[in-house]
Amino acid sequence: MASDPDDLIVTRVFNCSKRTLFDAWSRPSIMAKWLFARREDFCESTVNNSFTVGGRYSIVMHMPSSDVELFGEYTEIIRYTQIAFTWSSPVISNSRVVLDFKELSANRTEFTLTHTLFPSNEIRAQHGDGWNACLDNLESRVLSDQAV
Repeated sequence: MASDPDDLIVTRVFNCSKRTLFDAWSRPSIMAKWLFARREDFCESTVNNSFTVGGRYSIVMHMPSSDVELFGEYTEIIRYTQIAFTWSSPVISNSRVVLDFKELSANRTEFTLTHTLFPSNEIRAQHGDGWNACLDNLESRVLSDQAV
């Protein structure tokens, strides 16, 4: 997939199997432990999903000042390789997110998040900060103790 200069692309290497990382994105009980756009004042999110193409998900991040609801629909799922979904929040509607999982070795996975269709550079930057905080939480709150 060719990227647009306005796309947000975040790539990280995680010290875990591709399956472990994929499960962290597909199982609500695990997603709730890390899918939170702040590194401090952490509170588990409320996550519901129907993890199938055409299935919907909702995430409520319980922020210090108020709850933030995010929701969308899964548009593609290739088991342990790719997840694609729409992404809507109070500041963006029907943007697109694609997650790619590439096994580097049995316990190392390259992960790439591509988020597209931002209405402004400011919202793109906010989402960049948010996604990076979420991925930091994933690494420190789930993958560090292999709680998956």
